[in-house]
Amino acid sequence: MKLLLRLTISAFFAISCSIAAQEAEKLKVIYPETEIFLFDLDLEKDKEVLSGGKNVTLREGYDNQPYFTKGSDSFLFSRGDDYQTDVYEYFLSSGETKRVTHSDATEFSPTPFPDNKSIAFVSNRSASIWYGSRDDIDNPKWAQAANDNREPIGYYAWNHKTGDILYWSQYGFSVSLVHESSQNYHFVTGNAVPSTPYIIPGTNNFSFVHRQTNGQVWIKEFNPKTKAVRPIITTVGENSNYCWTPDGSILMIENNMLYRWIPDGEDDWVQIADLSKFGIKNANRLAVSPNAKKLAVVGLPNGD
Repeated sequence: MKLLLRLTISAFFAISCSIAAQEAEKLKVIYPETEIFLFDLDLEKDKEVLSGGKNVTLREGYDNQPYFTKGSDSFLFSRGDDYQTDVYEYFLSSGETKRVTHSDATEFSPTPFPDNKSIAFVSNRSASIWYGSRDDIDNPKWAQAANDNREPIGYYAWNHKTGDILYWSQYGFSVSLVHESSQNYHFVTGNAVPSTPYIIPGTNNFSFVHRQTNGQVWIKEFNPKTKAVRPIITTVGENSNYCWTPDGSILMIENNMLYRWIPDGEDDWVQIADLSKFGIKNANRLAVSPNAKKLAVVGLPNGD
């Protein structure tokens, strides 16, 4: 009987170790090798809008999801070490990188509050949006008032003026609207492509990416008051990451080419830079500083 018990325990631990190894391999896929490149940006030009292009992370591992602070003097990003991610911050003037979160939990998709005193992020604490002050960032609070809404969130946009939060569901591939201080919940649409929602400059409306039944992929506008959805522009290609510039234009990357779309200007996207000329490959995600003078691009060095 004791021998049988020992064999059962050994088998249990063997299965547990196998499952743990499988889960570790899955996490390795979730956090791919990426770097963040910082450019000088001049949107007054039609071409050669970029200069510089310094790799500011320059390490093995996952460095992704840059988001500039209001003063344009730093950006937050998600950094993966081993099998979790934490929030880090890169300071433009000094070139220094500092770790922001230090908990055992995973934090990603960081965004600063307008006053830069607090930071929001998605965490595996409940696969939802959390926030905390910089002074006590490792003891965050849940952002959503509707505590019974435990739908796993991947990306979000939080309008701190109105309290509205638009998020993309990791598993539902849908977009929904919730609020920071009420129980309101509104399902916007399914067939939403994995992409960060944004607050459209100069408005309280949101934008998100949607795949229509005809296969076309559109960046669309959502009005949280009227609940109306309006198409803006089709995406350039397969990459669904984009960002708004302060003047209300949109930037996207496709095949290492940087494109721009200007409302009430060109009917389609215009190529404004070739990122491969700066030694970058697999460029995809991007972020523009609030003063429109800096562009952060996620990709890999072309020599790797």
